[in-house]
Amino acid sequence: MWKLFNNFTYRLFFAFRNRCLRRKTRSWAARISSPSSSEPRPVLYVGWGRIGDMVLATGHLKRLRRWFHPRPVWFLGRSPVKPLVEPFVDAFMAFPDPFEPEAGSGTAPAAPLERIVNQSFRYVIADIHTFYGGLFTLDSLLAALRADRKFVYEGYYLGRDLAAERPYPAGFEIVPHYAGREGAGTAEDGYHVLNHNAHYIRQVLEQCGIETEDGKLWRPDLGHIGSGTAECRRFGIEPGGYVAWQPASENRRKDYPPSHWAETISAFPDQQFVALVEPGKTPGLDRAALTDVRIIETGLTGVMRLIREARLFVGLDSGLSHIAAALGTPTVCVCPDSHFGYFFPYPRNYGYTNLRTVSHPDYLACRGCFMTCRHEPITSTVSRGALCLRTLPPGPVIDAIQSALQAGISSQVGD
Repeated sequence: MWKLFNNFTYRLFFAFRNRCLRRKTRSWAARISSPSSSEPRPVLYVGWGRIGDMVLATGHLKRLRRWFHPRPVWFLGRSPVKPLVEPFVDAFMAFPDPFEPEAGSGTAPAAPLERIVNQSFRYVIADIHTFYGGLFTLDSLLAALRADRKFVYEGYYLGRDLAAERPYPAGFEIVPHYAGREGAGTAEDGYHVLNHNAHYIRQVLEQCGIETEDGKLWRPDLGHIGSGTAECRRFGIEPGGYVAWQPASENRRKDYPPSHWAETISAFPDQQFVALVEPGKTPGLDRAALTDVRIIETGLTGVMRLIREARLFVGLDSGLSHIAAALGTPTVCVCPDSHFGYFFPYPRNYGYTNLRTVSHPDYLACRGCFMTCRHEPITSTVSRGALCLRTLPPGPVIDAIQSALQAGISSQVGD
């Protein structure tokens, strides 16, 4: 009943957002000086994704310097992902968020962009979300980049209703989207972003004349994150003696209701739950119902180290669950059916035995809607969260946590 209305509203929203973003990116371009002929000529990787997207990309990011040697690899992305990708690149540069207010005259944020545009590159590899049907925040910047060849991915195919049109930045070669292959496994395996990433990067490398290990899986890798023992000591908790918990994400549509979390946690009175939250962004937790929960506010590096030392991580369809899975920590991810198969669960052939996902079995038939629900208006989804998530009872989540705790899932994920 609601599907057509929600699709139409969805497209109107992104059309409006595109317009705002394009206006903002034009102002970026106006502050960038004319290009020069500086050398050497590195490879530029543009990653617009947030934490979860970049965790999934680390499997190929860690190999870029070897593939393109002796050319240096530069990374242009959001500043929060720096701890994830900086060890894999020669230079990390952050671009300003188009919706963040600019300080003073607004000239300072353009400095890294000026360095980028004034550089001549051998290749530009754009890893930007195109599955929203052309949601580009960086049109003017990408068009201004100078390189022998520039690549962009066609995007994750969601069907004509969600991605009716796909404008791409000028001067880029478009790599067709991953279509899957016979015998690849279940439909969930075929949809996953890891498969799209591998397909896109292999196509780019082939176009650049670079050979790779045929068929080798590029698993996400956060091996550079050190021990969290000191971090545990700092907060007075015992390594391996607590369950790390993510109470909320940056996308409220993916959040599990607080009352459900409270009921879930109360089922484990013998377990020490530690809520991991970003400094200054403690969610509205019912402290009366969570009297035994420890709340820790710390930055991403600290969070990653605490997740590494946890007995179990319980989280949402967001970046921290990807971090936990990549670190090898036993993980229970509570996720909506709207994205099921694209981000969670992981394809089985990647071998992540430490990851368990919980979703509502009644809505699997309409998975892949990306929050344009057929059962309710999109305004309800935005204000209250995904229907398939907020109606998921605590029972299955409790069962998954209990099973993970009893099984003692291996904390080692091979590479």
